Amino acid sequence: MENLERLRFYIEKRIQTTMIGAISKFENNFGYLWGHHLEDEDSLSPQQLDFGDLWETTRNEILNQGNNQIRQIKEDFYRYGGGFKQNYSYNFKPPKDENTK
Repeated sequence: MENLERLRFYIEKRIQTTMIGAISKFENNFGYLWGHHLEDEDSLSPQQLDFGDLWETTRNEILNQGNNQIRQIKEDFYRYGGGFKQNYSYNFKPPKDENTK
């Protein structure tokens, strides 16, 4: 079970990394629209302020969607017994001792 818990943890981290990476790409490529790299926010134009509000809404929606998916992954792991069913079993039979019958 410990390995399955570790797998679930790594799946969650991969989804979080995907979300944060995507947000970072948008900020790097389109951040100029809302003055992302400007230090003086007082110099933003009304259009930049509007884009900034739109970006914050979009960013929150992306994070909320990703976090919802992470919660679903957790529920799926627990719903299905914490992981994957194993399709094999072992039957151990002790060797016969020739001195005892």
